[in-house]
Amino acid sequence: METFVQEMKRYLGMTAEDITLLRQLGPRLERYFPEMAERFYSQIPHHPNAFKVFTGGQAQIARLKSTLQDWARGVFGGVYDEEYARERFQIGYRHVRIGLEQKYVISAMGIVRAFLHDCLLVEVPTADERRRFAGALHKILTLDLNLMCESYMHATLENLRKLNDQLEAANRELAQASHTKDEFLSHISHELRTPLNSILGFTKMILDGLAGSRDEEQELLRDVFGSAQHLLALVNDILDLRRVEEGKLSLRIENVDLRQLLDSTLPLVALQAAEKGLRLQNDTAAVTLPVVWADEMRLRQVLLNLLNNAVKFTPEGSITIRAQVDDSAPRVVDERPPLLVRLEIEDTGIGIPAEKRDAAFEEFVQLDQIESRKFRGAGLGLAISRRLVELMGGKIGLETGSSGCGTLAWLTVPVAETVVPTSVAAGRV
Repeated sequence: METFVQEMKRYLGMTAEDITLLRQLGPRLERYFPEMAERFYSQIPHHPNAFKVFTGGQAQIARLKSTLQDWARGVFGGVYDEEYARERFQIGYRHVRIGLEQKYVISAMGIVRAFLHDCLLVEVPTADERRRFAGALHKILTLDLNLMCESYMHATLENLRKLNDQLEAANRELAQASHTKDEFLSHISHELRTPLNSILGFTKMILDGLAGSRDEEQELLRDVFGSAQHLLALVNDILDLRRVEEGKLSLRIENVDLRQLLDSTLPLVALQAAEKGLRLQNDTAAVTLPVVWADEMRLRQVLLNLLNNAVKFTPEGSITIRAQVDDSAPRVVDERPPLLVRLEIEDTGIGIPAEKRDAAFEEFVQLDQIESRKFRGAGLGLAISRRLVELMGGKIGLETGSSGCGTLAWLTVPVAETVVPTSVAAGRV
């Protein structure tokens, strides 16, 4: 089967005699190559799209003049095989990559063709001999141009295929995003209606005097208060997520006493754990905790979210809090990454399958719709926590508990004395 270069040579009628003539003509015209390069690059830079090619100033143009002369020597080299075709193809591919239209290559070849024919008039005065040389020259320049134009077509088709693949992938992602958002809206509307219905129902019972006693009325009011707190938490989660996505959530990064933060945070979940008969074990009590570089309110928000999840998804057993600092190597400010303190919250609960842990941190994603209805919540807490931790310079993740069951949630936050203080504001994540 013929290759493209073989087919073109056959169409053009390129013969062994033509190749011999080109080999003879090359040495006679070589002294004109520098002038050809000068003339070529005195005209080409004036084309409207020349800026796409000429980005390196005079040094680049000097290199291109040398390259053009090398190209001309190849034209008269007498070897027009597959390697020759591949070199010409690469010229077309490079031009497509930089966005240079094919018409500029055609006009550039016109400049070269006209110059070389002028040279023939000087070097070959005999008309018959000049006609034979001109015929061979016409064939090789046409072959060269066809090879470059063919490469333009192939490169353009490749680009179109890549763009089509990217468009199809974007459409799939858009469809998936639309689907997950629809699921989220369906789920969140249920989550919002549930506490609202409770608030309205319990309040109406109190207003209608249906409470049988003062104690019963107090119990109904506690239910109203709990439902209102749950509703407020849902609304705050939605607002926080929107602020982070829009880059409008500013953090107040400062030195935070981690010991004080933990001592003031753990009691907030201790009662919930006790009500479920869970043991809340603080292994950080025997550890010297460093001052960290964080937003105190937001770091407490993340810790509370992880602790509340541990209580929520642990039917029985324990919840353990740990902390450790990697101080295995000395560090110098500006020369090494900051030290990180790692906080761990491990429970003996239902756990999360390994294949679903990454999805747990995505907004608009419910790991299990049945479980999400069983345990109250919108499923936004971990998504927000991940964004906040990353904005504070740390990371967050989920693992299987050390006993092979339950969940170990962890996060890292920079140690203050190893961080160069800078003005920090939350940008788009």
